[in-house]
Amino acid sequence: MDKKTKDKLTREIERFASSASTLTPQETESLAAEILAPLLAEDGYNVKLTSHSRDDGFDLRAGVSANSSYQANSIGIQVKRFRRPIPVESIRSLMGAGVLQGLDRVMLVSPSGFTSAAKRIAARDLPIQIELIDIEALKTWIGRIEVDVSIDRAEVEQILRVVTRRFAQLIAQDASNLDKLEWRHLEMTLAEVFDGLGFSVELTPGSKDGGKDIILQCIVSGNKRTYIVEVKHWRAGKRVGHSTIKSFLNVIVRESRQGGLFLSTSGYSDKAFEMLSEMDRERLKFGSEEKIVNLCKTYVKMDSGIWSPPELLTEVLFEGTQ
Repeated sequence: MDKKTKDKLTREIERFASSASTLTPQETESLAAEILAPLLAEDGYNVKLTSHSRDDGFDLRAGVSANSSYQANSIGIQVKRFRRPIPVESIRSLMGAGVLQGLDRVMLVSPSGFTSAAKRIAARDLPIQIELIDIEALKTWIGRIEVDVSIDRAEVEQILRVVTRRFAQLIAQDASNLDKLEWRHLEMTLAEVFDGLGFSVELTPGSKDGGKDIILQCIVSGNKRTYIVEVKHWRAGKRVGHSTIKSFLNVIVRESRQGGLFLSTSGYSDKAFEMLSEMDRERLKFGSEEKIVNLCKTYVKMDSGIWSPPELLTEVLFEGTQ
């Protein structure tokens, strides 16, 4: 996204924040579409206003077709503006409409904010993914989007690779160096590590990643297999709980992936693995800080020519996990 577009979006978000007193409902919906269209376009989505004559519970629709970079995905978007925070009843209605229409995700966008009860129910493991987008969420979203600058992309990629290779070396030398990295730096470093180990790697966008940070492909018994990796690097030390793990497992099942690897530098809560079936534990493996360090050590050995990958790359992926 260029700087001019980003600056325009920032102004439109400020206008959206005051829409309850200055705009009609139709104008508010149109403004929401103008804001969301370029934001979702960063992830390949096309946003359209729905017809007012067709009341199906959604004001906007967003979709992306399946291609080499994206899974087919559909989003129903509802825009509400009240003079008070949006109540929990609106969340239940939104969820019902999304499930009935077979959508992958639903969004409720409002300049009015949301009640605590609404936020709690949206955070639960529900039949459909629900995202509550208020003004602060829009500002955070646009803040994560990088501005395009006139610099050779190949040169940027080369610089990033040098940096992430060095990060991997530092982690391999001393695990405490993990504490000095931001979450996105660690995701980029692990993408470089997996690439160096022989996987075909896709690093997902830093925001709105669909519940997966890295997509890996490799050949197993002559067939192409796809695995996804989720990385949690919470420097505050918060441990990963059951609901976060369940959400990631749902992504694996929904996208028909062969398996997944969950990596947490701060570990897992005592009840994180409760209610996981034997089949779930076969699909999803868990690693901690030690697993990340070992991956970096293997990468350094590979880069030095003193280690060769096994016939099955999945051995590297899941070795030392639980």
